[in-house]
Amino acid sequence: MTDPITGLGASIQRQSATEQAAEAIRQAILSGRLPPGTPLREAALAAELGISRSTLREAARTLESEGLVRYQMNRGIVVADITGPDIADIYAARAAVELAAADALTEHRDPAIYASLADLVDQIEHAFEHGDTDAALDGDRLFHTTLVAATGSPRLRRIHTQLQQEQRLALALAERSRRELGRVADDHRQLLDALHGSPEQARAELTAHLQAGAAELQRLLDLLANRNERETPRG
Repeated sequence: MTDPITGLGASIQRQSATEQAAEAIRQAILSGRLPPGTPLREAALAAELGISRSTLREAARTLESEGLVRYQMNRGIVVADITGPDIADIYAARAAVELAAADALTEHRDPAIYASLADLVDQIEHAFEHGDTDAALDGDRLFHTTLVAATGSPRLRRIHTQLQQEQRLALALAERSRRELGRVADDHRQLLDALHGSPEQARAELTAHLQAGAAELQRLLDLLANRNERETPRG
């Protein structure tokens, strides 16, 4: 009879290699080093990462579940692209989750959540003032993650994390989104003030905040599309 414990060590080692490969590719995508539409050649990428092609495929499945890569006929694994309809869909889904979070927060008034949000607003404003786009984006992501934690729902948090991951892919299309968009201010403090107010105030301000974010990303996509069109050689 086969010992059911046999082989578990190898499984853990393989999972670790898969997770490391997924993280390496994830960071390359989100940093913009692997732009949308880039095919990920299995043989070359597996050799570069020092893993087997089967391990690479497992890592790709993880990234596909996060919306960062897609499988295309005759092209294999390709870095996912974000379109205008994708942005609208992402933000509609975010609104459903985050409005539920705002309702929960304004009902329970958890002081720990409010304190964490206040610290993150300070972080975002400091990063914004110093032109640190990466820190500002991290602060933005953590602000909304913390807000969703107010629901107390692990499932909503997982859904929201994936939505933010897809949003980060859109942001990775620009080297410096603040410079690209000409932003001069951040509105998270205004949102935090509204979250201290009535449920109606919180919902209205959060809705406006998310609508502005969606419009900003759409404008970014339009800017980059126009730039690429200008830079593409004409035959």
